[in-house]
Amino acid sequence: MRSLTAAIFEKGAGWFVSLAWLLVILAILADIFGRIAAGISLTYHPLHETAPYDRELINVLDISFAVAVLVAISSSVALARRRRSMASLLVIGCWPALIAYSKVDLAFVEKGPQFFERYAGDAHFRIPWQYGPRGEDQPTPNGIGMHLCLDTLAGQYAGACKNGKHEQLSIYPANGLFMGGPDEPSWRRHPAQFAEAGVRSGHIAYVRSFPAERGRAGLKNYYFRRTDPDGRLLRAVKCYESGGCEHYTMLDRYMLYYTAPEADFVKWEEMDRRLKSLVDTWIVP
Repeated sequence: MRSLTAAIFEKGAGWFVSLAWLLVILAILADIFGRIAAGISLTYHPLHETAPYDRELINVLDISFAVAVLVAISSSVALARRRRSMASLLVIGCWPALIAYSKVDLAFVEKGPQFFERYAGDAHFRIPWQYGPRGEDQPTPNGIGMHLCLDTLAGQYAGACKNGKHEQLSIYPANGLFMGGPDEPSWRRHPAQFAEAGVRSGHIAYVRSFPAERGRAGLKNYYFRRTDPDGRLLRAVKCYESGGCEHYTMLDRYMLYYTAPEADFVKWEEMDRRLKSLVDTWIVP
C-alpha cells in the first residue's frame, strides 16, 4: 500500500501542482466575491448579529488565498527540484487542513451584541440589535436612528418585520433643536410662505407651495402644528404629495421622530403612545 501511494505521488506530482494553481484561481475568485458579499452586508447592516461572521469570513478568505499561493509556489519549486512526492504531499496535506481550519474557525464565531448602548443627549438607552440602532455610546447632542415596522413595532431585522414596510424612528434630546425638522425654522422666519389651511386631527394645517422650475412640476408640502396653550410646539407633521409623513413628537425625556403613511395621520395619538411605550422600555435609569 505504501509503495502504491508513493507511486501515485511520484507519477501524479505534475497533476497535483496543476491542481494547486487551479485552486489559486478559485481562491482569488472566492476572495473577490466573498469580500464583495461580506462587504455589502457590513456596509449596510453593520449592527446585525451576523456582522462578526462576515468580518471573520473576510479573514478566512484572505488566509486561504495566501495559503493557496504559498502551496502552489512551494509545490512548483519541489517539482522543479525533482522532489515529486513532496510536491504532491504539499498540495494533499495543506488544502484539507486549510478547509478543516476554515470550517472550525467559522463555526465558533460568536454572534454580535444583542443590545447596543445609545444616547440621545444625556438620556441613556439600551436597544436590541434587531432595530439596528445607529448613534453614539456616550452622551451626545445628536440622536439615535433605527428602522422598524409600525404595525408590530418589531425591529427591521426581526422575523415579525421581515416582510413588512420599514419606517424610520429616531430619538432626539428634548431640547427643541430638532423639533419640526427644517420646516419649523422656515415657518417662524417666513410665515408668509405657509398658507393656513384649517385644522386636521387637532393640528393647525399649512400648505407650502413650490413653483415649477427647470422642467419640474410644482410641488406642495403640508405642514401641521399642534401647540400647548402657551404656544409651545408639542407636535409637528410634514406630509408629502407622495403620501408619506414625518412626525415630530415632544415628550418629557426625549423627542420622537418617525415616518408613517399619510393614511395613518388620524391614528397619531395611538402611534405616539405605542412608540413611547416601546422606547421607555429601553431607558437605562
